[in-house]
Amino acid sequence: MTHLNSALHRDWQNNGYLKIPTFFSTEEVKDLQTWVSEISSWEPTEDKWMHHYESTPEGARLSRSENFVPYHTDMKNTVTSGKVLGVVSELMAESAVLYKEKINYKYPGGGGYVAHQDAPAYEFVDYHITCLISVDSATPESGCLYFSPGRHKEGFIALDEKGCVAPETALKMEWIAVPTAPGDILLFGSYIPHKSPPNRSNESRRIIYLTYNAKSQGDWRERYYADKRQAFSQYANDGSKRNKQISKIAHFQGKVISHE
Repeated sequence: MTHLNSALHRDWQNNGYLKIPTFFSTEEVKDLQTWVSEISSWEPTEDKWMHHYESTPEGARLSRSENFVPYHTDMKNTVTSGKVLGVVSELMAESAVLYKEKINYKYPGGGGYVAHQDAPAYEFVDYHITCLISVDSATPESGCLYFSPGRHKEGFIALDEKGCVAPETALKMEWIAVPTAPGDILLFGSYIPHKSPPNRSNESRRIIYLTYNAKSQGDWRERYYADKRQAFSQYANDGSKRNKQISKIAHFQGKVISHE
């Protein structure tokens, strides 16, 4: 099944990202919202799903959940088969496989993310595509994504010691806000610079991020999470500030209070 016409393929090549409105129906959105709420209610574990918490004006809130696909059948079926996998595979021009998954909650007062590219954080594949599913509305006020169109063609851009785009370079870049409504998807590749501000609204901004690599490059999902757990265990014991990150790059601007 073909999901994209020639104009959308052209936009993808030129900009490095692609928004597809109403990719999910109203009923499908209701299911996604229910599943995200279910996952957010799970008690923390040491060896299954991963929850990350941040300090907000309303107290400790979830900032991110990861590694939930093996433990939620409906979510697994939605993100490892069907139209999401189909549209990503179409952009890759070959079959794709899930590399990692996360929910970023960004409740009111939740932290934003500085300008960065995803490639430095995902070490086991050369290239990946992320499919963002908007569970809630994402606006400039609630912290939607901003992209620097066309800059994906340049490879790594001014990486600093945090693994992000150097602030002085980011200030000179063009940034385009890309709001999304529930059911919209937003696709972007490894090298497109992006960022998002904190949530300054009174509404939640829950978003599912699904990252895929070409099947020909192998299935790295279990290796990715094993490596991340090992790295975060090291961060907790090495006296550095890296245990205040929620990724192997230091792009998150919120105040992390625990990883469980």
